[in-house]
Amino acid sequence: MNNITRAAIATAAIGALLIPLAGCGNTTTSSGKTELTVWSWDASIDRAAKNFMKANPDITVKVSNVGSTEETYTALNNAAQAGNGLPDVTLIEYLAIPQFVHSDTLMDLSKIYDTVKLKDTFTPGTWNSVNINGGLYAMPADSGPMAYFYDKDVFDKAGISEPPATWDEFYEDAKKIRATGSYITSDSGDAGLFNAMMWAMGGHAYKLNDDKLTINITKDKGAQRFMNLWQKMRDEDLIDVHTETWTDDWMKSLGDSSIASLISGAWMANNLLQGVPQATGKFRVALLPTIDGTPINGEYGGSGLAITKKIPDGKLDAAKKFVEYVTTNDEGIDARVSNGSFPATTKTLDQKDFLAKTTLRNADGSDNEFFGGQRYNEVFSQAAKDVTGKWEFLPFEPYARSIYNDNVGSFFSGKTDLKTAAAKWQKALRNYAIDQGFTVQ
Repeated sequence: MNNITRAAIATAAIGALLIPLAGCGNTTTSSGKTELTVWSWDASIDRAAKNFMKANPDITVKVSNVGSTEETYTALNNAAQAGNGLPDVTLIEYLAIPQFVHSDTLMDLSKIYDTVKLKDTFTPGTWNSVNINGGLYAMPADSGPMAYFYDKDVFDKAGISEPPATWDEFYEDAKKIRATGSYITSDSGDAGLFNAMMWAMGGHAYKLNDDKLTINITKDKGAQRFMNLWQKMRDEDLIDVHTETWTDDWMKSLGDSSIASLISGAWMANNLLQGVPQATGKFRVALLPTIDGTPINGEYGGSGLAITKKIPDGKLDAAKKFVEYVTTNDEGIDARVSNGSFPATTKTLDQKDFLAKTTLRNADGSDNEFFGGQRYNEVFSQAAKDVTGKWEFLPFEPYARSIYNDNVGSFFSGKTDLKTAAAKWQKALRNYAIDQGFTVQ
């Protein structure tokens, strides 16, 4: 696929929103320091940058927040198209990396890092997500192994002593919980959840080989397992399909036990503390249910640090050092993990202090036993180790998710079944891929 076509993919996938672009600036400041520009929507990158500059006084790191993840990708695309204004380093979600690889925006970091030595540094799910077509296009900065967050008070009320270990048990528990007046979980149309559940159920619906793209949701075994379960639960009114995720109503429903559990990434822990403080002490975490008890899991979220391809030569060494510091240095990792990010490094997942934590951190810095004193990181650590590496994102994943509800929303509104709705989504994705120059299989 030529660069013009690749650039067109990014343009169409991101949309037409224009955002003022911060220029890369000079290679050095007036004081002779190398100056790096970094884009990040996550404030913890800025905290890590301040620590990095103390250890590297010859480098100045300017971190800019250009908006949400979608706005960041639009700005990256605009700058790439204009031929100037790209940051030197950018935070990028794993789901968006393939898109910017195919628009030729990101540097192949295997040219500057020893990938053989790095491979065992990171968890399998995150490492797989940054390695595309034989190249390394970001260094994992955080991760989102899927976990099960549940309201123990509701489960106790329903007579359930342990969280479900399999999806069959999850379905049976859902019926018991519904009898108490609560729903076991909610989903009003979340493309990220659909893909994460495909992954966690052993699926592999997308595969890219050069310009040949496979999109096979309707026959993928993981997708089939998920759709069969969700259809049965929707038919029996066992999931809340009306309360939209991340709204005030959703937070309220989690707080008052109307929704008794949620399936999400490990990063959700701090979001629950901030969004549902009234649930302190009620929630616990468990491994995600599995098909038959055999350990398997997927990722739901997470991001890496990428170096843009057009970085000036005089900045490359500084960028390499900064990215390495944030993603592999203990101090750099702690600057993020201590403020709620979930690590992508295997050594962090095995550290005694990390595994022994029973508290989250309130906004004022005080400790909060949100999970009732549970050593929650023991669960998250195992969840990360259970992630299968057999997953690929579409090379236009942000666009694919943006049209999910246009096609699958009819299932949640009760107008059609899930497999019919998913087939409609698949058709739209295939047509879009063909328009962008892919050979679709």
